[in-house]
Amino acid sequence: MLISIPQRRRSLRILAATLLMVVLPSCANSTKVKPMVKDKPRLEDKQYVSYDGDRLGYKKWLPKKEEPKTVVIGVHGISGHAGDYENLSDYLKKNAPDTALYAAETRGQGLDPKVERRGDIRSAKSWYKDLYTFTALVRKNHPNAKVIWFGESMGSLIATHAYSNTPPGMKKPDALILSSPIVGIQNKLPLWKVAAVRISTFLLPTLRISLESLSDGERAVVTQDDIHEEQAAKNAWYIRRYTLRLLLTLGDLAEEMPEMAESIRCPVLVLHGGRDIFTPEENVKEFFQHLPETTTKARKYYPDSYHLLMYDQHRERIFKDAANWLKKVQ
Repeated sequence: MLISIPQRRRSLRILAATLLMVVLPSCANSTKVKPMVKDKPRLEDKQYVSYDGDRLGYKKWLPKKEEPKTVVIGVHGISGHAGDYENLSDYLKKNAPDTALYAAETRGQGLDPKVERRGDIRSAKSWYKDLYTFTALVRKNHPNAKVIWFGESMGSLIATHAYSNTPPGMKKPDALILSSPIVGIQNKLPLWKVAAVRISTFLLPTLRISLESLSDGERAVVTQDDIHEEQAAKNAWYIRRYTLRLLLTLGDLAEEMPEMAESIRCPVLVLHGGRDIFTPEENVKEFFQHLPETTTKARKYYPDSYHLLMYDQHRERIFKDAANWLKKVQ
């Protein structure tokens, strides 16, 4: 039986289509890329795995003889690091032996393992998620202890805003200590400069500038003798320039502090120095007054102290006040 040319062509097309249906799926399966599985959050010896699989360092100072009744989790300031809490740890070891202290490195700061991310942050929500993840991991090690966040400077912004932005399934801290909280920036920067930064951030979010460029070269005296600032510039974690979006993020967080205060329901201790170059006393008072009347709260004011209270000449007195307050909230 002879097959016509059109029939032959049609048969060839059917055969080719059948072969493609068989071959293509196998090719697709052979070249399919398996999605990367991110590490689950966990606490390692010197690092922890955060919510997104990234690793960040941390330090811990534990009681030698007993399980802690209280765990303080430190959140350091801009251009700082977890080791900033060592002076506090020395005091607690001697005077509050039932208290443990943990402090994690902050994403986007000087000891972030991702070097390209230092001096930058995409969203403040990453800070909140990091803090809650770290807190949950620490709670697993000390399930019966009360957990207190101790934020210094920028860390006080993160702790306050994180309290009001709790991720689903996460537990808030039992209390807050806010050391040198930054409340508002309008008193330090003219409106035109804030507007210029906001517009520039929209156009060039990753452009980097120094903090000095915003303050017209004004020297930020953060301790009595300013030795800390001179030493900080030599530290491996010191950051000379920050992205505009990180600076704008911090500015927005500072402006929103009074509003955030209204949602705080746990005990709060506010520590503040009279010579703090970043936040005047009236701004801190305004923040404090926005805390609910039903919230247990205390404010300690040190007229002769500067911004970095944990390096301050009066730090023993400051640590004593903090330790005495911790005993009341146990």
